[in-house]
Amino acid sequence: MKNPEENLNNSKNMVGKLKNDVIDEVVTEISTLLSFENSQTEELDSSNSNHVKYIPILNKPVLGDVWNVYVSNINSLKYFHVQNMNNYEYIQSISSKLNKYDSTSKKLPKVGHLIAARHHNGTWYRAKVQSITELGLIVCYIDFGVSKVLITAYKDLPKELASIKPMAYHCYFKSVSKEDENKLSVLDLFDSIYKYYCSYKITATFLSNNDPYLVTLSHNGKDVQDILYDLIWDGIAPSISDDPINHAKLIMLNKMFSSSKTGVVLVEPSFSKNHFYVETEFSYQIGKTIITEIESQTKWIPVLHPEEGQIVIAKNTNDLKLYRARVIKKYEDSEEHKCFLIDCAVFENCFEMFEPTVYLRTAPPVKIHCSLDISINFSGDILESMNLAFINEIAESKGKSKFIKIKKIGNPCIIDLEISGLNIIQVIKPCEVRVINDKHFNSFKVRLNSSGTKKISDVLKSTKNFFPISNPEFFQLYVTKIDQQYKRVKYMGQFEEGFKVMLVDEVPTKIIVYELYAIPKSIINVKTTDLYCSLGLNITDYSNKLFIDICNNGNVKFKMVVITNDHINSHIVKLFLNSKDITPMICNQPS
Repeated sequence: MKNPEENLNNSKNMVGKLKNDVIDEVVTEISTLLSFENSQTEELDSSNSNHVKYIPILNKPVLGDVWNVYVSNINSLKYFHVQNMNNYEYIQSISSKLNKYDSTSKKLPKVGHLIAARHHNGTWYRAKVQSITELGLIVCYIDFGVSKVLITAYKDLPKELASIKPMAYHCYFKSVSKEDENKLSVLDLFDSIYKYYCSYKITATFLSNNDPYLVTLSHNGKDVQDILYDLIWDGIAPSISDDPINHAKLIMLNKMFSSSKTGVVLVEPSFSKNHFYVETEFSYQIGKTIITEIESQTKWIPVLHPEEGQIVIAKNTNDLKLYRARVIKKYEDSEEHKCFLIDCAVFENCFEMFEPTVYLRTAPPVKIHCSLDISINFSGDILESMNLAFINEIAESKGKSKFIKIKKIGNPCIIDLEISGLNIIQVIKPCEVRVINDKHFNSFKVRLNSSGTKKISDVLKSTKNFFPISNPEFFQLYVTKIDQQYKRVKYMGQFEEGFKVMLVDEVPTKIIVYELYAIPKSIINVKTTDLYCSLGLNITDYSNKLFIDICNNGNVKFKMVVITNDHINSHIVKLFLNSKDITPMICNQPS
């Protein structure tokens, strides 16, 4: 567990509005958005009294409400807190009143109590005690939604302020994947996103009545979530409304959209089936021209103070090469900036920036952000396995022919991707299987529920009369009736008065039957698809008995995703029962 001092330090970047410098930065913007006559609140008494003269009417948001809001805290890409801008002046007045309030109580508050707490910037805010430590109190600033802040200076809260409900509302976006969350955290883009939230008018539309509130946020009619995704996946600074390279990309994509197929040179970097970058034959040629243009320049004009979103030629701190880049943010006490390398689709630290030529400022990007066109929404363990399968297929696709067809232009573009003439979706999507040889979880055979399997079943069910066979030939296929169902079998020899046969289309079990029939010609050569597979698990951590029990002698149908192809030994796969990975089900129980 982190100590409170660490929590305080970690919260500094998230506190945002509580910082004096941020408040100074946005006060001009906010003042233009607020008007006295539209305010739903009454000002606090401006006299020297320590009491509130008017209490505002604070209505919780309800379904359909549309508010101008201020994003006061970001917990993650998905979860955040907002304030109604109509309450902004009132919230500031509370702080002003608390700064003047002289408490007479010296009692240590209890967990859950509301108090006045002094932030490290010297300003007092309403707070709720979350825990008590030797170093001080851990609190949540209830009008901002900022939690786990260590404070040492506090006083009791005037009763009239304690009765006013918190003015920060916990909200969330509906569709944010773990992948989007992880990328945001790894790239440390919270500061850039918060700066955007602080600098622009944001409108919230509430889509639910309960806390946390489902919302959509918009700015100038554009979905804020889309704006943030442009930053995370395409390095387009939220503050930039007209980016010439992005505009050139749209022109290029419209030309590609009209084509039936476009050849692909490279698919890289690949994060998942929903986020990967494609370098087409056309954009590959653009990339060569860009490199030539950069290398041919002998006199660069330096950019000494680059702005957020500015397109520059920047030197990568890793390889010291020059790249087209967008400036995302400057690091304090450093000449380095976080930049998005436009033609590599990665974020890197850069320094020594220069003015791009006209061509370098306006040429489309080499890499196109893409997502596969899959009609079914997969989630959880299956989605994670499909992503692993996709990355593996892309890694193995070098040297193979690849084509894309753009189905929808956007960020990302929705596409079909073919590798060696096969749509990759057919390769990575779950298939229905039965385990027909379950000797070990790292060495078993599965049978796919393929089109051949369906044809065999349909023909056997629809055939009304089968021709009896009295003298079968060794190792030939016939039909027999087992448990009122006709099945394909292979003849293995005579046994007393019956025939010894082996089942063909399920677990290869030898049985004795007393009637054999000629197999319909249409399914003599139809093959069921069998694969040798492995779960790729540590044998000491998992139970083979549990694995065999779950397979139930081939009577259980699983969904399977091939994670890694291995046609020589065994494919590494994931098996799912009722959409749940079976791996935890066969784990050895701790003794």
